[in-house]
Amino acid sequence: MSQDEKRRSDRVIPVISEEEAVLVGTGAGKPSLAKLIDFSEVGTLVYLLVKPDQDLPVGAPCTLTMYDNGHVFTVASRVVRRTGNLIGFEFAEIAPESLHYLQSKLIRMEVEWLRLSKPAG
Repeated sequence: MSQDEKRRSDRVIPVISEEEAVLVGTGAGKPSLAKLIDFSEVGTLVYLLVKPDQDLPVGAPCTLTMYDNGHVFTVASRVVRRTGNLIGFEFAEIAPESLHYLQSKLIRMEVEWLRLSKPAG
């Protein structure tokens, strides 16, 4: 996937607190708490709130555990970029159930974003 293709997916900025929480698992130690910054159907950008037990270099496989409307789901991913506590992940091998929750989360966040960005009047 080229750089241009990566950035073509529509992005949604989370505006609801429970939508922001992400647990980043490395397979070693406890998962690290992160805040969702940017979200699309192909990946996400998070800000690590807690330093992970294991380093997260570019290419590292991880699991991201997220919340959607009462459901907790996990998505396999890999680190595609990192700058300090900001880490970009690309989703990989999404199970059908997780894909359903991921798409549901994206739709709900888009609707909420449109609602909040609509001029009052």
